[in-house]
Amino acid sequence: MDFRDLDALHTAHDLLVEIYDISQSLPADSQFPLGDTICATALEIPAILAEGCGQKNDCALKKSISKAMGLTCRLEYFILVAGQLGIVDEENLADLTDLIEALKIELNKSSA
Repeated sequence: MDFRDLDALHTAHDLLVEIYDISQSLPADSQFPLGDTICATALEIPAILAEGCGQKNDCALKKSISKAMGLTCRLEYFILVAGQLGIVDEENLADLTDLIEALKIELNKSSA
């Protein structure tokens, strides 16, 4: 499967772009290490999906989708922490939470 055809990857990419946009407005002292960790995790999700598609077999893709789900949950936790610490404001937190939920739905569809 071409990774460009995987809806979950498109959703993960949209989440990544949103996180990078938000990370630009974080105070410099708050970006490290939590901001960097959030950005790195967000980048890993679509990358692992693209890698799974490139393996050219269903088993590898399913493992990548499972790994992406785990990373998505990790990212969700990091974002919740950032919200509690006041690093991410409530409006951005709500937007990111919505995107994460959409990604989880797409990942569940892709794993079926």
